[in-house]
Amino acid sequence: MPRILLSLLYGFISCKKTMIKNIAYLFIVALSFPLYIYAQTFNKNAFLKDYSEDLIITTQVRGERNKAILRGTEAKKNSEFVLQNYNGIQPSIYPAWDNGFWPSKKPASVNNIKIQTSGLDELVNWGEINNFHIIHHCLFFPNKYFPKWFSNTKYSKKELETLMEIYIDEVLNSNNNKDKVDVFNLINEIFAMNKSGHYRVSGNGKENCKWMDMGFEKDQSRLEGRQKINKEHPIFVRKAFEYASKITNAKLEIRDFNIAFGGGKSDGMYQLIKHLKNLGVKIDAVGFQCHLNADGSYNYNDLKENILRFIELGVEVYITELDVGLNLWSKDGNHKKVSDVIKSSKDWETFFELQNEVYYKVVKTAKDAGVSLISDWGFRDDIPYGGWRKDQKAWMVNKNYTRKGAYYSVLRALFDSSNE
Repeated sequence: MPRILLSLLYGFISCKKTMIKNIAYLFIVALSFPLYIYAQTFNKNAFLKDYSEDLIITTQVRGERNKAILRGTEAKKNSEFVLQNYNGIQPSIYPAWDNGFWPSKKPASVNNIKIQTSGLDELVNWGEINNFHIIHHCLFFPNKYFPKWFSNTKYSKKELETLMEIYIDEVLNSNNNKDKVDVFNLINEIFAMNKSGHYRVSGNGKENCKWMDMGFEKDQSRLEGRQKINKEHPIFVRKAFEYASKITNAKLEIRDFNIAFGGGKSDGMYQLIKHLKNLGVKIDAVGFQCHLNADGSYNYNDLKENILRFIELGVEVYITELDVGLNLWSKDGNHKKVSDVIKSSKDWETFFELQNEVYYKVVKTAKDAGVSLISDWGFRDDIPYGGWRKDQKAWMVNKNYTRKGAYYSVLRALFDSSNE
């Protein structure tokens, strides 16, 4: 743009005979500049979706209570914020939580199980009316997400497969969710809690996974050496994807935590997806949970390279559960309190500075690398009914919905990624 102006100015000065022509041309070009300048100028009053371009940007929502958009004292303000800022939503309905799918009492037989979908249906319908991209979280988890009777009952492989098919069939076909939902997060957190990349084991414990009782199949990833984390994979994973793909054309996603920045667990996920793809299984996306800590030492180049290698594998990459809080976990399993870490207003100031940086770098890196979707795990610091990261101020806006530095960091990251 400066070169054009200089050239016109030089012509105007050196050639008086064409003065009128140059003035007219300058006037025409000048008229076009405001639109160009506006498009390249960061507007801190913009909303997140204004700078998202083709990126789907979503937030976790529920019908009531925690993160309500349909009912409750915060629902109206929450829904207004969602409508202003996002082009997608992530309804979170679990097997046993938040208007859960599964009954609280054990059915007489697997064929008699009644799957309840009204909690998901109403959120999907709200999203469809408002033209949102909809990603549902989630159908298959470790035991702690299911009613206790499930993990305490001994089922045959055939009975488990019957349960799996009834469950998938009811959720996807009810309310025509199979056509209304854009992405189903089919499977979540099936890798061990550590970072080894091995699978959870069966058992009655809350961190075990009953679905492993369906058995295992030999690895077909054709990876060798250190890339081959597991010799076999859970059969239920393949069968769940195969059965769901018969019902819906929606994208099917698998996700886990501690995989975003690489490492053994990420390698285990990579191997599983490669195994499934080599068997011809439809699997469309991998989700990186990103429950991060403000004081975390994150290598963002590792994040970028990890995103790229999964994209090259043939799946979309999503950042699915983004929040940035305090590191209150400890190796001995005893969780610290916020008051153990934050003791003064100065401590909060330091925390917010670090939080802003993490939000910016994660979003900027992810968008630059080509992720298809970024979802935060809520947006408001005050969560009236929720216990996750309580009092950690891990999100983008204050209790009164005013924007924090974290919001501006995300907004700026989206803008910068679009204008470099």
